[in-house]
Amino acid sequence: MATALTGDSLSRLSSLNASSLDERFYGERWRPQYSASPEPQWAVSPSYTPVRKASRALTTTPHTAPLAHRPRAQRHVSDPVQPLMVDDEWALDMPIRHRKASSPEYQLKKPASPVQRRRGSSVLEESRPAAGRQWPPRGYTVESMLDQAQADEFISTGASIFKGRVEDAPGAPAGYYRFFAIMEGDDAERNDRARYQHDAYKDITLSQTTSSDGPYPWLALEQPCMAYAFGWMPGTTTLNYKVSLSGSLKPKLKYGGGAIQPRKIKLGHILDRLRSLNKGFPDNDPDELHHDLYRVLLEDPDPDGNTGLEQQMVALFTVLINPDWIDFSQAKNHVVAKFFDSKDSARKTKFFHQLLLAVELYLRVHHDMHLAQAKRTLIAALPPKVLWDLALAERWLANMSIKKSRTSSNESVFSFQLGNKQRQKEALRLFAKMLKWPNMQELDFVLEEKDRYEVPLEDRSADAMSWFAGVILPGPTLPWLLMNSLIDCDKETGPLLKYLTHVAPASGFQYRANTYWSYKCIVGKVLGASRGVKQVTGWVGPCYYSPDLKRTECVKINQIATPKIRLTASDVESVKVRTDPLGPEEDEYPLGDYDLVMPEMEDITDDIRVQKLSFYPVKEQPMLKHGGEGAPLLFDAAIMFACGGDSWPMRLAYDVDFVAAYPCHQGPHVLFFDYKFKAIRVDDGLVDITEWGQGPGLSHSDSSPMSSRNNSRVTLASTQDPVSTHLDCVLVIEALGVSDNEVFARSWCAQTGHHAIVANIKKTCMACAIREAYAACISVVILTEGGRVTEKDED
Repeated sequence: MATALTGDSLSRLSSLNASSLDERFYGERWRPQYSASPEPQWAVSPSYTPVRKASRALTTTPHTAPLAHRPRAQRHVSDPVQPLMVDDEWALDMPIRHRKASSPEYQLKKPASPVQRRRGSSVLEESRPAAGRQWPPRGYTVESMLDQAQADEFISTGASIFKGRVEDAPGAPAGYYRFFAIMEGDDAERNDRARYQHDAYKDITLSQTTSSDGPYPWLALEQPCMAYAFGWMPGTTTLNYKVSLSGSLKPKLKYGGGAIQPRKIKLGHILDRLRSLNKGFPDNDPDELHHDLYRVLLEDPDPDGNTGLEQQMVALFTVLINPDWIDFSQAKNHVVAKFFDSKDSARKTKFFHQLLLAVELYLRVHHDMHLAQAKRTLIAALPPKVLWDLALAERWLANMSIKKSRTSSNESVFSFQLGNKQRQKEALRLFAKMLKWPNMQELDFVLEEKDRYEVPLEDRSADAMSWFAGVILPGPTLPWLLMNSLIDCDKETGPLLKYLTHVAPASGFQYRANTYWSYKCIVGKVLGASRGVKQVTGWVGPCYYSPDLKRTECVKINQIATPKIRLTASDVESVKVRTDPLGPEEDEYPLGDYDLVMPEMEDITDDIRVQKLSFYPVKEQPMLKHGGEGAPLLFDAAIMFACGGDSWPMRLAYDVDFVAAYPCHQGPHVLFFDYKFKAIRVDDGLVDITEWGQGPGLSHSDSSPMSSRNNSRVTLASTQDPVSTHLDCVLVIEALGVSDNEVFARSWCAQTGHHAIVANIKKTCMACAIREAYAACISVVILTEGGRVTEKDED
């Protein structure tokens, strides 16, 4: 039998699926703390002296006027913008800063052959990029015209090509969408994602229809796809993750109870049945499975009805859809050990009853008589709540087994067998090593488990039990299970770090001489650019020590949600058209419409240095009201920089995102004239920029922290204008040189509330980074080299 699923059955399955900133932004309290510093730039307009020895005039190369038959593209046209800087003559002209294309040093290599198409197969070299290519190409002038093949060869070869994808949110009413954006040609070698340092870390994501290693974020159960949560540079995320945040991540779905009811069953019988299913069904015959299901688990409303697998699956998911069961799609329920290792017998029995039903359904879905396409069709028809039950069943069967031991003639004891505990121990040790954990000797001793008087690793907390058992649901929980398990294995951390949780992600802690920060915390996002810092499975560290904190202390950061600039379906669907390297499609392409843009590589400052990581407790402390006296305090965070003899505090006020730019190939590439940008060096007036183009349609209520908390992350089709029509210019911050230059640039973004594309020029050229900013509707690009080679810490 090819498949047990029919169109009618799938229809029945589907039918059962239910339907501003306030004035306290800069307080007086910051000034006494920095008594030796000048007035902060937010208080007055400082006369900031550039660190460089001599001022450098901008090199301005005017655009070649477009030909009469090729009008200026209308992708980013909007009403005239307000001046972007006070007394700034560049505000409307937006000249391009680059070396002249005719300079001899730019004529280093000829363009790639037509065989070397725009999707290069190799990873870019870890070296400063060569000057790229001659522009115009040899034998051409700025008046020359290129046909499509020539334009692809000279302009598009190796350039990043972005594309968006819009899907209906599963189980939600019409008008709810999910958004995705990836690079055309994305593969394991050329992408913007952080690599998995260990196979155990892959449990952060789950695709129920294909391998979770594939570059298809729309197939992931959890949304946004956590495989795209971490960019390849510390403190960054990816284009897809950022775009996905504008989609309908958690539409409110209502589920009703079905007509079929589960039988009441004792915990011992539940565990016995789970034990027998460790390796699948003892008998795969559908009639026998029907008999077992209704004899033990379900009430049979129609004893003489159909006994096939199709009917059994419909019955099981009808039972599981009941809202009385635990909803594992909710992040608050993701620490599974709080249920199966609970001291509350009723809570434990309910969990295992639900788990058994989920395992029964999972094994029927993956029955041998179902073809792969039939399985995919069925899974697509199931409601999200039941899909999370299947995820729980899958992770349980892959990692846990139950052992039954008879203690007497009428009494048995059940115990859990952790099948992948050794793998989890190795992953934890690697995690600690990469983050340079201060007490590795103690950790190694504990992980060996040679001391019989030590508490077993899995019994130290619910988080430790979840981690070492390997029963980890996909989503944002894994990083917290991992870090909390590490803390549980180090006695010297004491009880002060027990407050770390995935439901309060804007946090971190100080331990000995290091600080560690969550990927959701603005301090970690900014300090990810620092020397020697790594990002490992959602944790950024080791970062600077702060004298404002205790030697061991958990910290909650007061960070303001940025104004909600939500992309529309039109924005996402038009990504490829809006950001094509060639510009609008034409029969011929004038060379004069493209410029070779490069950052200024001369006279790069190395004088900016991080002086201090500062924290100031806020007046209102909500954690003390609910968490008791030992609960962590809520702090405002700032970084003090030394700039040419002056000290400059940068407050890390906004929860902004830094998107790691996709690597391009065979760059640098030329830039179409309509992608306007303004380049500025990190030491040449960046602190004087107090305003940069904000997003459209932002009322006071849109930008207030309270309204952002009450927002239900729902995107409905509306009359909102596409965000892309309001992005007229991108600010390019050249933060080359030492790593503290990039920290300074990221701090400026956190202080002013701007998301940014972060591009390492060793992998991504300036033109591709600017186009990615237009793809994501982000108005800032930070160019970096990843620090000097001479300042790298030794591993």
